[in-house]
Amino acid sequence: MRKFFVCLFSLVLIFSCTACKSKDDLGEIASNLSNYTITVDLNDDMSATAKVQLDYINSSQDALTEIKFHLYPQFFKEGATDSVVSRTKLNEAYPNGMSYSEFEVTRVQVENVDCSVVYSEEFNNILDVKLNKTLMPNERTQIIIDYSFTLPNCEHRFGYGKNTINIANFYPIACVYENGEFNVSPYNSNGDPFYSEMSNYHVTITADSDLVVAGTGEKVDENVSNSQTSTSFSASAVRDFALVLSDKFSVIEEKVNNTNIYYYYFYDENASSNLKAGVDAIKTFSDLFSDYPYSTFSIVKTDFVYGGMEYPNLIMISADVSDPDDYKNVIVHETAHQWWYGMVGNDEFLYPWLDEALTEYSSILFYDYNDGYNFTHAEMVSACKDNYSLFITVYEDVLGTIDTSMRAINLYDTEPEYTYCTYVKGVLMYDSLYQVVGEKKFVASIKKYFEENKYKNATPDNLISAFESECGVELKSFFSSWIEGKVTIR
Repeated sequence: MRKFFVCLFSLVLIFSCTACKSKDDLGEIASNLSNYTITVDLNDDMSATAKVQLDYINSSQDALTEIKFHLYPQFFKEGATDSVVSRTKLNEAYPNGMSYSEFEVTRVQVENVDCSVVYSEEFNNILDVKLNKTLMPNERTQIIIDYSFTLPNCEHRFGYGKNTINIANFYPIACVYENGEFNVSPYNSNGDPFYSEMSNYHVTITADSDLVVAGTGEKVDENVSNSQTSTSFSASAVRDFALVLSDKFSVIEEKVNNTNIYYYYFYDENASSNLKAGVDAIKTFSDLFSDYPYSTFSIVKTDFVYGGMEYPNLIMISADVSDPDDYKNVIVHETAHQWWYGMVGNDEFLYPWLDEALTEYSSILFYDYNDGYNFTHAEMVSACKDNYSLFITVYEDVLGTIDTSMRAINLYDTEPEYTYCTYVKGVLMYDSLYQVVGEKKFVASIKKYFEENKYKNATPDNLISAFESECGVELKSFFSSWIEGKVTIR
């Protein structure tokens, strides 16, 4: 606590102005984005009918005659030759045997005029919507898509388990338009194969009243009718939208600055300390990078095949993470994603390391500023080096050689290759730079990267430019040697 009240009063004024500026920035950004209004009616048999009403703005410099949409649920259907999880994870993802989704677009309208439902790509995973007239830069058009889906019994982003229902990547989402075309990269079992623009969302889900609903953004309304409850969420300037439902949820919360932090959980004797991990992470990363500008942040324990998954304002933490320290570490990692992927986006299919490596190293930096957690910066980097060396040795013994480049997710033959080259090697890359330039320049570089790319999609060149600017040296060759696999680590 400060000794002098004058200083304390000044700090309060500074904080208040900073918080207001952050919210003003968010509102200004939101006014120039596309708007999704989504309704979902979820039945007890896990089938649903849904509607997307999209107010789409052409934010490119080109005239558009069509808009393409990702249909990620198509990859959960029977017959998709690319599994949504690796072979080694099939039994964990499908504990009750293989289960599949159903998904169908039933109607498309552009400016209230019906148009044909046209699918493209190998698994009909892209919806092509032809426009009634050419859409010029900064002009808007209205598109309505009616569709239905059935969730698979799958402990993944899109599916349900014994405790929770995960409804993520469930709606037609506009493909990013860049370099004269729409990016139509498909789903992949490695990593997070997503790429999207910032948008505003208003989402209403109607489901059994016994289900507690966690979602992206603020819960703005609840209406009960018979045994059904309609829950509405509003989220401004976010990259995606996700929901998790359960009849087992308990909820605790704590307010940090202007953000309400919630923990949705079941069967958790460490609930208070897990909420604290999220609180500490929001505080630390706000201090290190930039203020968290949203009014809500939800940590959600769920049935999930991997350790965790990030969505705007909401993170999924797998109920299968049994070690208390590891569970908190997953919370810290996924919270860091609110900055790297959430506010600063990137093509996660083409450059998975761009957000994942920085997120993982941000998690390590977290422990420099927070005592009471059973991890330290030095120990975690040392473990990464040992594990990476073992990985290289094993793969070379088995295969004779290994590609250690940091590449697109579809170019990894196995999940371990993706994990070690993206996360573990990414930590070693950043730590080697951290040790040379020091904490002050390293953190200043990350801050600059954030400020120059917040609410946009960044590229590796944007990251390198920020580091070169703050460190005062040429670093393209440094990053290239790591990315291209030219660095030897033993």
